[in-house]
Amino acid sequence: MTITLVSFTKRGGLICSKITNRLRESGHHAIGYSKYESQCLLLLKDKLYDFTKTAFDKSKGIVFIGAVGIAVRAIAPFIYSKDKDPAVIVVDEAGKYIIPILSGHLGGGNEIANEIADILKGQVVITTATDINNKFAVDVWATKNNLHIENVENIKYISAAILNNEKIGFYCDYPVEGLIPSFFTNLNMEIGICICDYMGKKPDNINKKFDKTLIMRPKRFFVGIGCRKGIDSEKLEEFFIEVLDEMNIPKYLVSNIATIDIKKEERSIVNLCCKYGYLLKTYTSQQLREVKGEFTSSEFVKNNVGVDNVCERAAYLASNNGNLILRKRVKNKITIAIAVYEWRCSF
Repeated sequence: MTITLVSFTKRGGLICSKITNRLRESGHHAIGYSKYESQCLLLLKDKLYDFTKTAFDKSKGIVFIGAVGIAVRAIAPFIYSKDKDPAVIVVDEAGKYIIPILSGHLGGGNEIANEIADILKGQVVITTATDINNKFAVDVWATKNNLHIENVENIKYISAAILNNEKIGFYCDYPVEGLIPSFFTNLNMEIGICICDYMGKKPDNINKKFDKTLIMRPKRFFVGIGCRKGIDSEKLEEFFIEVLDEMNIPKYLVSNIATIDIKKEERSIVNLCCKYGYLLKTYTSQQLREVKGEFTSSEFVKNNVGVDNVCERAAYLASNNGNLILRKRVKNKITIAIAVYEWRCSF
């Protein structure tokens, strides 16, 4: 996860350095800034408004080391919706309290806060109702199940019903694993959850069962990409959208972009992931070579990167050996392949 951190005092800078380094060690792409010179942090040169705007566009999480008031004023102009906004966490400059203030569930703010608390041995201050009452949080569950929530405005109905110990309708197009919570029922209810397939299905029959329906669809698709160095970002995005449209796959149901590790900083691929919020998975040439199966082979690609195919092998590997539903497509020195895995609903 890309996480941007910023501190405003020298004492806060020490906390910022510690968090940044530890988040990097745990696999996050963490970038720390400070208002004061520091060997471990970048110097905060932009105005806070410009800095925050960039962080909202480029990061999945933002951590302010300082007062809550500073963070609230900084993020206020950029807040859009709970399914689009990054997680925002505030840490006091003594590292005593860690407070998620935005996107605690869908954005993973509560999870990041707990991770920071472990680093600092501090106290997380959680205010989301389902958490403090130890209740099922449907948006957290959706994130863990890699589900896209189509109508986030209906989350409030589900959460309110759970907090009031009411029954909730449940319908799923896919196999279900684990013990279904006792508050779910397949009976006609006022409020319900519908997990639909990806083909743009409108659950009209479900709407007859549930007056207020929370619609979710699994993000089952993994896109493998290969390209020549320095490919224009607009060309890559244009080809990417063209292929998805042809396959009737909504952009929001793509789970990850996958490629070879030497492309992990390729600007066009990074920009695509940042724009649509995709996680970028990268693999070494050896990992790609070891994937079993039949793939479109290219001697040119093999001579250049050490493996005969990047896009198909990367998509297949990222999907945990799923099914290749689109083999290598080539355009403007870009290759794209798509794999899908057999998603299951898990409790």
